Parts: sequence; C-alpha cells; structure tokens
Amino acid sequence: MSLSKNEKYLTIAELFNILNNFQLNYAYSGDFTNDLTERILSLAETNMEVESESLKMKKKVYFIIVESLQNITRHQGVSKSNGLMDGFFSIHKFSGGYLIGSGNTIENKNIESLSQKLEKVNSLNAEELKEYQKSVLSAGDFSEKGGAGLGLIEIVRKSGNKLSYDFINVDSQNSYFYFQAKITEATDLNNNPEEKTNYDIVKNVHKVVTDNNLKIFFQGQFKHENVRSLLSMAEGSIYLTEKFNFKKTSVAIMIELLQNISYHATGINNTEDRPGLFMVADNNNICSLITGNYIENPKINELIKRIDYVNSLDDQEIEKLYLETIVMEQDDNRQGAGLGFIDIRIKSKNKIEVEMIPYTENKTFIIIRANISY
Repeated sequence: MSLSKNEKYLTIAELFNILNNFQLNYAYSGDFTNDLTERILSLAETNMEVESESLKMKKKVYFIIVESLQNITRHQGVSKSNGLMDGFFSIHKFSGGYLIGSGNTIENKNIESLSQKLEKVNSLNAEELKEYQKSVLSAGDFSEKGGAGLGLIEIVRKSGNKLSYDFINVDSQNSYFYFQAKITEATDLNNNPEEKTNYDIVKNVHKVVTDNNLKIFFQGQFKHENVRSLLSMAEGSIYLTEKFNFKKTSVAIMIELLQNISYHATGINNTEDRPGLFMVADNNNICSLITGNYIENPKINELIKRIDYVNSLDDQEIEKLYLETIVMEQDDNRQGAGLGFIDIRIKSKNKIEVEMIPYTENKTFIIIRANISY
C-alpha cells in the first residue's frame, strides 16, 4: 500500500500524542444551535459518568460549559454576517480537573470593555468576588448580550481559578476571542491572585481544527456509553442535516468506524483501554470521517491486506464481495471477515485512506479516513 505523507495527518497524530496527557479531549467548530448545545452537554455528562466524577465537579463543569456555549451563540451573528471564523468550543480533562475553552469573533470596539471585565474578575480574591457580584447585581446593568460580567464572575467563583483569554486581530473591525477556564476541586483565588492558566491548549487545538477544516474532534476512551453520545453529537451537527441521504450515509459510516475502534483498538499501558480519536472534516464538498487509534504491530499486515483488497475492487466486484461476506459472517467459524470495511467502501463510493505512524516497537498509530462526496 502506498501510504499518504499528508502533513495534516501528521499534525493530527502529533496533537493526539500531545493530548495524551489529558484523559479526554473534544472540540466542535461551526454553527451552535440549541439542539447542538444540548447534545454537547449530553456528551459531557456521559463522559463525566464514565470518569466517575464527583457531583461537585459535575455541577461546576456543566455550569461553565453552559456559560461558554451561551457566549458563543450570543456573538456568532458577527461571524455569519462577515464571513469570519466559526465559533469554537473545546473541553479537556486532566488529573484533578478540566480545561474548558471557547472561541468566537468579537467586534474590536467591544474588546476594551470585555478586557476590563476580565481583568477585574481576575484581580479579586474569593471574598472580593462575592462582594463584587453583589454590587453588579445591585447596579442592574444588563443588555440583550448578557449581564455586566455576571457570567464571568460565576465562572471564576465556580472554577476556583483565574481566567485565561486572548484577542487575535482578524481585520480592522473584528478579532477572534479565545477564552479558557480551568476547573479544579480546590480554589487558589486567595493564594495566587495573579495566576492565570495558559491558553495555548485551546489555541493549538483550534489551529489544528481550522487547518484541517475539522467540524468535530474527539479524543478519549471509546466505550459503549460515550460512543453513543458522540454519535448523537455528530449526527446533530448542522453540517450533517442538509441532505437526508448524505446524513444517513455519514452516520452509517461513523458507526462502522467507531465500532472498529471500540472493538480493535489497543491501549498503551492497559489492554482494556480503548484510546482513540474521531474527527469530521469538510473539504471542498467532501465530508471526511476520520478515526485514529493504536494497533498492535502483528495485526497491521492483515488489516492493510483487507483494505487494499477492498480498494482494488470495482462497484460490481465490491457488491459481490459484500454478499459473499454476509454469508461468511453467518458462520461462527468465519467471524471478522471484514464486512465493516466493505460496507464503508460501498457507502462512501471512495477508496479508504490509511496513514500509519510508528509509536513503539510493538504498537503503531493508525488513521483511517472515509471520504463522502455531497
């Protein structure tokens, strides 16, 4: 097999290795509707259940996700009307807490006011924040774009940490606003009043997402519970709702790819783990569904052999193989004949692409990509 040397694949693989320091990563870029935000919240809840998070942590994370998503939806009209970058949301779990990041376009005329609010809440300790919240509530300075910094105050109080943010100039009228909250069980507001968490994670993930035209990025454990929620989030994406047949095909291929990870991926230190990544990309009227996971090296040759054979067949030959394989799969002694790859090849009407990056002497990181024209 001739393997692709596409630099974007390598960038994604490198990011995967970097983000392995986190136990969970996912991101979404695009339009944020009420339905989609509900699905994002559902995925977050499911993953926190899988991670057995405390009720206290769940409440903190849920609140800050809601605030972040509301901020994106309030300002996404600027992006739509000016053809600027889409809204962006990401969440990353580390040992002891979470990083929740967001990005959206903001008009330059609003930067000074927002910066002042951010600097104000970052300068206060826990008791001062409490008093400041009371004064803001008493002032009653609200608008259709939200409260006068009330959301920011609550995020700092609930997260227990200072906020990270940055403004990247887009043009003479607009900038892109990066925002990140670090959530931990304990607060350090009183002890480290000047501390701000690093926002490089959200910016780096956003760069990979935009460079590769990704709509959805998920990295974590692929277990039954979160695979189902992940599929629901992907299915609810605005990107997949325009054409019914396209959506139906995309979801069917997603199921095959996600099942492939949950069944065949190998862990790094624990064979019961199923670490991997799943992405949806949009490139010139082609939807790319991409998965990545570790595989044991002795299994590579058989996998490549199956994909090469499936890719070598024309439409009639692949349909014939599909029927033959269904019969074979009904025989208990012939399980695993490769029906999943055959089905992906038929439904996508394109060859399956593969990229492999050596990881250790025993394992390789493999990326599988299915392209669907629309």
